[in-house]
Amino acid sequence: MNALERDLVDFAQRLAATPSLPGEERKVAELVATMLVHLGYRDVAVDPVSNVVGYLGEGSPRLMFNGHLDHVPPAGMEDPYGAQIVDGHLRGRGTLDMKANVAAGAFAAAFVGAPLRGTYLFTADVREEIDGPEGIQALLAQGLRADYGVSGEATSLDVALGHRGKVQIDVTVAGRSSHAATPAEGENAVFRALPFLAALERAGERLPSDPLLGAATLTVTGIASAPPGGVAVVPSSCTIRVDRRYVRGETPDSCRVDVEELIDRVAAEHGAHATVELVNVYPLMATEPDHPLVRAASAAVEDATRRVPALKAWRFGVNATFMNAAGIPSVGIGAGDERFAHTPAERVPVCEIVQASHAYAHLIERLCA
Repeated sequence: MNALERDLVDFAQRLAATPSLPGEERKVAELVATMLVHLGYRDVAVDPVSNVVGYLGEGSPRLMFNGHLDHVPPAGMEDPYGAQIVDGHLRGRGTLDMKANVAAGAFAAAFVGAPLRGTYLFTADVREEIDGPEGIQALLAQGLRADYGVSGEATSLDVALGHRGKVQIDVTVAGRSSHAATPAEGENAVFRALPFLAALERAGERLPSDPLLGAATLTVTGIASAPPGGVAVVPSSCTIRVDRRYVRGETPDSCRVDVEELIDRVAAEHGAHATVELVNVYPLMATEPDHPLVRAASAAVEDATRRVPALKAWRFGVNATFMNAAGIPSVGIGAGDERFAHTPAERVPVCEIVQASHAYAHLIERLCA
């Protein structure tokens, strides 16, 4: 590892040692912006919510890198911000997801070996972990555009073509409140929700599959009663949050209709009342394998790693889906195994951090030099 590569790893450690829960990204955003200036980016800016943007070169075509600055809570993780290197891995909350790759995307500028005729546009956004619209969606809404996009989310240095879409749906089951001391006088909405929960669980067992994106899924991610349990009142409503991952051939609307029909059947069978509300849509992403960007990305990874990368899909969702939806064909290249994201074992191989940065540099050279 040369001095510049050591600087990259040191910077990844500094980012990982800086807590940045959603909505609290300012300090780490300033660290990134300062490094971009040091690395020679122009027009570096941190907006009011802490999105970071910087430019290398000033022509066409444009390649946009995207990563996010926030991370999920430590959730009992031991020494989550220690940012220690153990057995060749950088460990800690936010290392894999995704500060190591944000650092690699920034340092790509240092490894580019040819003058640019195009532009490398670096973006690091906020509140990705809570599906907040203040990040890449806000930047795109302001007119930020590129000819190609690359996400730095973890791919084990393979090339990711996309992922399933996500629909969040709330099913609210009605009851009737009473004093908790006399529950028979009410109808407990939590108990009335039980057949709906069972039906949703069964529905998740018979969903379609896609050869690239994998199987569609349905699961429950939360249950909330009203009024809350701090008062002695039998709940008058119970809301079930449904996470539905969909594949090609399905749409957010078809997923919503399927859930509505299921809920209507259960309600009729049990003499209950329930409503369905579409809360959020995270678009499906799928870039065609024969797209020129895919060929360039595969060649860039091969240049950096001396192996031919697989073409695959993420299991989780990434913000590049919004770039894709905005007309910016995008792929993913990132250090680390996505299976460790959001887990107590979160870590990323140091050697892959360095290789990822070189892969981004090779991609910049292929598209913009």
